[in-house]
Amino acid sequence: MESRSARRTCIVLEEFLVAKVYPTPQLAMRLAKAGRHVVQIHLLVGRLLTMNREDKVTEARRTTALLQTHMDEREAELAAIGKTSKDPTPEQEARKQHFESLKKRGLFKRPWLPFGEYLASKQKGGETYARRHDKPRPNLLAA
Repeated sequence: MESRSARRTCIVLEEFLVAKVYPTPQLAMRLAKAGRHVVQIHLLVGRLLTMNREDKVTEARRTTALLQTHMDEREAELAAIGKTSKDPTPEQEARKQHFESLKKRGLFKRPWLPFGEYLASKQKGGETYARRHDKPRPNLLAA
């Protein structure tokens, strides 16, 4: 691609089409500069784009089909033991029990304040209000 000739660019693009290789953004920029007035280059780039789009669509379809196959296989395995996909797994049950025990121990409760401190935290002004509302602002003059 050192050459800026349109014919050489067309040859390289046709090789790209045959090999199913797509240009990088930098190479696409150079191709656009080399052939901005050549219609043949525009047509070849359009064919590259449609080929890339078709490849991506087929790859996405294949991936979704594979995922669906895995899901169907899992549902068949669960049906063999008399469960559905909505039943929790042993890991999910253990996780639920763990967090329920943490909740019973009071780990998720808000910290308890004496009544005077609670009222002070709710009032406007003072240290607790400043701690909640005063946020450091970026120094725009330094930037």
